[in-house]
Amino acid sequence: MKSRMAFVFCVIVVAFFAAPALAAGPYAGGQVGAVFLSDSTLSGPGGSADLSFDTGYGLGVSAGYDFGTYRLEGEFAYRVNDHDSFSGFGVTGPVGGDTSSMALMANIYYDFRTVSPTFVPYIGGGIGFASISVDATDPSVGGAKVIDDDDMVFAYQIAAGVGFAVNQQVTIDLGYKYFATSDPSFEVIGAGGAKIDAEYGSHNIILGLRYRF
Repeated sequence: MKSRMAFVFCVIVVAFFAAPALAAGPYAGGQVGAVFLSDSTLSGPGGSADLSFDTGYGLGVSAGYDFGTYRLEGEFAYRVNDHDSFSGFGVTGPVGGDTSSMALMANIYYDFRTVSPTFVPYIGGGIGFASISVDATDPSVGGAKVIDDDDMVFAYQIAAGVGFAVNQQVTIDLGYKYFATSDPSFEVIGAGGAKIDAEYGSHNIILGLRYRF
């Protein structure tokens, strides 16, 4: 009995560490998700202020190569969040408009192959560049624009999630990404060319689909 149990245990261990990886090959994918943009501290000549945001959405496309245990890919992602409220520079109240980002990223992911080839947790991250755009209006003065500017900045992200292999070609992803950038700067309309520095950091819940060719 003990020898039979030992044999079964050995088979399980071998199966776990020798679980066959999917064949290597190129893939392409798409993602949609909810974007939770963290409050941004705005710093300028007149002091600092805080800008908060509503929950937004994100869209992305990617293409890469799966080596079996890790993946290399390029990604383009768009995110947008409506403004909620503004507090600072002697003003407190709602603010209109939105903040959006368009990012081009180079990513690497590591897939943890398990006993079940249909359930594959992963971790990863990436670096790249993002164009951050702010279109802010002041509802108290008829929706006049306060900021209408964009800035290209360094971007980075970390990710974790799980892939569910529907078949050899199609994988559904459910994951989390933290996406952030270096501080962008924007010109304030009617302030004689003065600029403010902002912050951009977001938590993202992603639902995606990958197709292996």
